[in-house]
Amino acid sequence: MRKIKFSIVIPAFNEEESIEKAVKSLLRLNYNRAKYEIIVVDNGSTDKTFEKAKSAGADKVVVELTKGTNMARERGRREAKGEIIAFLDGDSEVNPDWLINIEKDLAIKGVAAVSGPYDYGFTGLQKSLSDWNDRMVSKFVPRLLYFIFRRKAGVLIGGNFAGYANVFEKIGGLPAIKFWGDDAATAMLISRKVGTVLFDMELKIKSSPRRFKKDGYLQLFYHYITTYMKIYFSKKYK
Repeated sequence: MRKIKFSIVIPAFNEEESIEKAVKSLLRLNYNRAKYEIIVVDNGSTDKTFEKAKSAGADKVVVELTKGTNMARERGRREAKGEIIAFLDGDSEVNPDWLINIEKDLAIKGVAAVSGPYDYGFTGLQKSLSDWNDRMVSKFVPRLLYFIFRRKAGVLIGGNFAGYANVFEKIGGLPAIKFWGDDAATAMLISRKVGTVLFDMELKIKSSPRRFKKDGYLQLFYHYITTYMKIYFSKKYK
């Protein structure tokens, strides 16, 4: 029986147009294919997400009918056999060194989980704002919050993060949040119960800008920040 180093979990809902690219980008990783598995969790899709994920080369495709990104991720976590579990979204694509960089980051003493930014393909002002957010907000806000309030915090991007399997066991699995605040709550629990959540700018992956096209950059950014602060002060994730 082969020893699995990484389990890569992709929650997907109606991603028939992008899931093949996500899975195939994982097949091009500079990593021994025998040491990682690809698990796609179909979150009750009504299109051909399941079939396309399977035909693209996913090792396992399972169905989770309870709607929500973290519900799907948690199902994938329970299916996983790897020492490290990495999470990717169905509309994202990784660079070939993604797993290598994750492995290096998790080898740093005290680091319990690692995350990185998205490359949305922005240009001009949107790119400048996105880069500023990645460098300033994601890297320094947790330090500032701890300095002021003496409560630990972490920042992770739900579609681009990883941690040792036992880290997720220690926080009782991924918090059952459907979407808004799912990544913030996960980051708070890990940083407060297990160890540091490292945000690595070099762990950037390609992702779809569709949410920004739908809601607008500033409105979406505001929603993320207010949700993050609500989770930060919530007693539920202390």
